[in-house]
Amino acid sequence: MNKIIEIPFAIPFYTQRVTEESWETDGFFDFREGLCWQMKGCGIASFRMIIDGFLQKEGKPCCERQGTMVHKGLTQGAYKPGVGWIHQGLADMSADYGLVGIAHRGKDAWDMVEAIMEGMPCIISVSPRFAGGKPDEDGNISPKGGHLVVAYGCELDGEGKPVAFLVHHPSCFLENNWAAHWVSMEEFEASFSGNYISFHKAEK
Repeated sequence: MNKIIEIPFAIPFYTQRVTEESWETDGFFDFREGLCWQMKGCGIASFRMIIDGFLQKEGKPCCERQGTMVHKGLTQGAYKPGVGWIHQGLADMSADYGLVGIAHRGKDAWDMVEAIMEGMPCIISVSPRFAGGKPDEDGNISPKGGHLVVAYGCELDGEGKPVAFLVHHPSCFLENNWAAHWVSMEEFEASFSGNYISFHKAEK
């Protein structure tokens, strides 16, 4: 019988999508800036999900909004033009919220399972829409990585091997905002770059 494992507290879902109705409350300077950052907002949307999961667990107010957090990340050097959100930069930012973020490289699904079993939600680097290894509209094969999502659960088979992961997949496209989405092991392995950030509460 398969076994479902999830971290022991809720993780909210946030989008990276920005609209004419949302840009101001999201904390952007104007709609144009919001549109500019919505294509590059996966790292911050995922970061906010995890931060607020920990904060809400303790009954504390949520962290800053998407645009405000983007500005904060830029100030702290967590974003590199042409590259994207830096894993170590996001890990370092988590200290402001009483967390420890650890950036991992060259890992596999078993490492993800171990983190989740220890109650640590993770920001993972995957192909957008978990389309790794599949041809895009131009016939080009989608590479691994390039998009950041939150992993917070997994399904193990009777032998303890992972068969699926539970993720929050943010997007700037409405139809690709997938909350509580189960991704198969086949899609996961074809899309996972091997890089992720795990988070846990800092010791006092």
